[in-house]
Amino acid sequence: MSKKNIKIFKDKGYCEVKSAISKELADHVTQYALFDEMQDFTPDGSQVPSAHSKYADPAMESILLSLHSLMEKNTGLKLYPTYSFYRVYRPGDVLVPHTDRESCEISATLCFNYNYPDVENYQWPIIIDGTKINQESGDLAIYRGIDLEHSREMFNLANENTWHIQGFFHYVDANGPYADFKWDKRLLIGLNKEFMEKNNLNNQPTENKSYITYL
Repeated sequence: MSKKNIKIFKDKGYCEVKSAISKELADHVTQYALFDEMQDFTPDGSQVPSAHSKYADPAMESILLSLHSLMEKNTGLKLYPTYSFYRVYRPGDVLVPHTDRESCEISATLCFNYNYPDVENYQWPIIIDGTKINQESGDLAIYRGIDLEHSREMFNLANENTWHIQGFFHYVDANGPYADFKWDKRLLIGLNKEFMEKNNLNNQPTENKSYITYL
């Protein structure tokens, strides 16, 4: 699949990877995200203001690193990780058409899971460059985030127990014009900007890595 996807990605700017993570991991992260929403609701400050979301959440940063080699194998590019993000969508949410900033040169959106109670055959696709892509739990869509417009139409369900959880994992071409956005210009993967500012860690060089290398 990786050789085929390299060509698709080169031609179209996006490709799909089915079952990129296991059902067990997807279920684990889904429960984690719902608990996090319940205990520490953090509204999205930009694209979907009513949705719970987190930048550089430790669980998502771990997945960002574990997906690194898969991302390279399916794009044919040497990549630097930049940052992770996740969002819990609820009824009425909409993701307006947009492109992303420099750190999202090569992006991936991962469906952790969804719950559409009492509704048969409902689908809520990500729309990339005009193409609707439906995802099941564990499926990954890779795309050029700064080049291709992407969006979701209104989450048109009313049941209060309805939700849809997506993770977003961003990278830059190590040999491209945005390589200096490695780690989203943070000190290290795994640190959010609030922690760095609180501990006066901005712009400090480091040789230490507090993570597993998957390559």
